[in-house]
Amino acid sequence: MKGAFIYVDAGKGHYVPAKALAESFECIGINAVVEDLFVAYRSPFWRWFCKNYWRHCLRHPRLEKVLHRLSDIRLNYYNILKEVSLFGRLDHFKAWCDREKPDFIVSTNFLGGIILPKALKKIGLDIPVFQYVADVFDTPIVGVNDAIYKFYVPSDLGVRYALRRGQRKESVARCPFPIQSKFKEYVFQGKKKARASLNLKDKFTILISLGGEGIGDNRMLYRLAERKLDVQVVIIGGKHGATNRRFEAFKRDYPDFDLVCPGFVSNVYEYLDASDIQVGKAGANALMEAMYLQRPCLISEVLFMARKVKEFFNEHKVGWCEDNLDKKVDIIERCYRDESLLEEISKNFENLPLEFSADRLRDQILEDYGLFKDGKA
Repeated sequence: MKGAFIYVDAGKGHYVPAKALAESFECIGINAVVEDLFVAYRSPFWRWFCKNYWRHCLRHPRLEKVLHRLSDIRLNYYNILKEVSLFGRLDHFKAWCDREKPDFIVSTNFLGGIILPKALKKIGLDIPVFQYVADVFDTPIVGVNDAIYKFYVPSDLGVRYALRRGQRKESVARCPFPIQSKFKEYVFQGKKKARASLNLKDKFTILISLGGEGIGDNRMLYRLAERKLDVQVVIIGGKHGATNRRFEAFKRDYPDFDLVCPGFVSNVYEYLDASDIQVGKAGANALMEAMYLQRPCLISEVLFMARKVKEFFNEHKVGWCEDNLDKKVDIIERCYRDESLLEEISKNFENLPLEFSADRLRDQILEDYGLFKDGKA
């Protein structure tokens, strides 16, 4: 048996779940391949477009909200389906299938969920396509698709919105979030020990996650310094050139401010363990990893596709969504000055209705694949 885990290069939120699932299948002896949809389909333009469009949206979050609100319509589902039959691409996809020979496919991006079932049908392969909803708390309207065998959503709120958007009820299934194995294997040290192991000061620590693209600004740092808060800020993620220059400028202006910029790190879990609060854009992967490690999140510049995170936070009180800069710094200052606030949030994490396990999602997929083979499609 072999599974294919298909992602689109438009943020780590699609790639990481595909990789985590593939590793889980390989652990029990089942072959797995992780592939970009547009590599399998040999469509370099669309691969380039998805990656650069997403980067552009990260740089211009206000524009992202407009673009995605306008594009998340049912008509675009049919526009995307037209791409399936463009000359040459089906031959390339068939060659990929002949080479990899997958028994089932899991798509972690809605584009794969739309394109793959029809493409497989056109080349004569009876292979089930499972959709993992990377947005966690919501489902794009354009991604609703009755051709999907199972539609896995890792939250009750996400399930409600999948059904509300029109996804076929029989196909929707609640699932765990496929957390990476290195997170599951990490042993909590507590803030003091984690800070010592990372050579950080033992003081109130704000973890700012820039994501893989490393796009951000220094305005929050200036506000924190102006308020003279005795905090430590750790910035992780890719080092985008313009962003890096902004941080260097801040260091020159405030040389005594405790700012640590390790860049991209492989031990995010340890930095989360060392922090009091995480701040950043609502990337699904970073958000869920923080909640797995029970760290409150302050989501800034809430993107259109992450808008339901605010609803989740309002209901469960484990974080905040705030676009206004001064209000964001107000939230951080309240957490800094009032230890009881973080203690209350810590208690709220104990009753969070989320499950984290790539292995249990793997078993769920295997069970549903068995039903498919038994003719219960």
